[in-house]
Amino acid sequence: MAIQEALPETTPRNAETPAPTPSTAETWALVAHVSVTGLFALAVLAALYLMRDVAVPVILAWVVANILLPLVAWFERHGLPRVPAVIFVTLAFVAILLAIATLLSLPITYWLGRANELGDLIRQRLAAMSGPLDFLEEVFGALNQATGGQGGTSLRVEENTNIVHSIVSVLTPAVTQGILFLGALIFYMIYQKEIKTRSVLVFPSREARLTALKILSDIEHKTTVYFGTFTLINTVLGCVTALIAYAVGLPNPLLWGVLAAVLNYIPYIGPAITTGVLFLIGLFTFPTVGEALIAPAAYLTITALEGQFFTPLLLGRRMTLNPFAVFLAIGFWAWMWGPIGAFVAVPILMTTIVTFRHLFPDEGPELPE
Repeated sequence: MAIQEALPETTPRNAETPAPTPSTAETWALVAHVSVTGLFALAVLAALYLMRDVAVPVILAWVVANILLPLVAWFERHGLPRVPAVIFVTLAFVAILLAIATLLSLPITYWLGRANELGDLIRQRLAAMSGPLDFLEEVFGALNQATGGQGGTSLRVEENTNIVHSIVSVLTPAVTQGILFLGALIFYMIYQKEIKTRSVLVFPSREARLTALKILSDIEHKTTVYFGTFTLINTVLGCVTALIAYAVGLPNPLLWGVLAAVLNYIPYIGPAITTGVLFLIGLFTFPTVGEALIAPAAYLTITALEGQFFTPLLLGRRMTLNPFAVFLAIGFWAWMWGPIGAFVAVPILMTTIVTFRHLFPDEGPELPE
């Protein structure tokens, strides 16, 4: 007792631990919120990666449906019921794809058959690039050994079995995903209004449902306008590229026009691939490197004019996306889902931006530059 009295009291006996200040509590609440949101986003991305065989055809069907829905609406306005209009538009879309594939099958087979000859010619023209060309030579040699190598009967039987197994393993998921794509495309275009109306019923309040409807309508409108306009631009670009290839003297100009139109849906990567292909075909066709550069240089000029002037003019500033964000989106979704991921990267980015603009409207003061 005496010892306790001798010791000085630094704090009151009934003193309690001070409660955290509101700023500290808000900070930790924000950290917890960001952490939970980040974990949820990672879980969604992991699920999309694991379910890519299902997710990729469905999302691709949604993108194509937004391109075709204006045609369905046009047929409806002219008296055709929705289901026959959807079936007719889908069949026309499939027929156009099959016609293009049939038209280009012979040129593609021709150039694939001359791959070894093209590799030898490129090695002769660009002798300075010995490292990459040696690698290409090893790849072509490995392909030749896999398809036409010498060996006994048992070896040939084993190779044929492996080739058949490889073809079946590639075609089976492709056919399955194609059927899933067509089914999702047809059913989404038929029940698009019902899907949009019923999907917002998961939200508890009327205000939240109205906001969700506005977001979905805005996403559909912007995606339709973007891809509809971009399809017209790519069609014109493909025609111009085919004319350039014909004027320069490249063989199979229609093939390069279709290639340019299709690959231009993928910003940056598509035009780069088309430029490289035109250059390689020019090396195969013309005797000098200077002549081989004419077609890719003209194509780069056209794509520069299209990307800097015509596309922003037709789409408007509100539809123009940040180039760095587009580049990152293409890289990420190409890593996630391959070439189709690169194709759907822009609509996914547009969907994200439209959603955030509705949920977090820009009402704050402008930041100084």
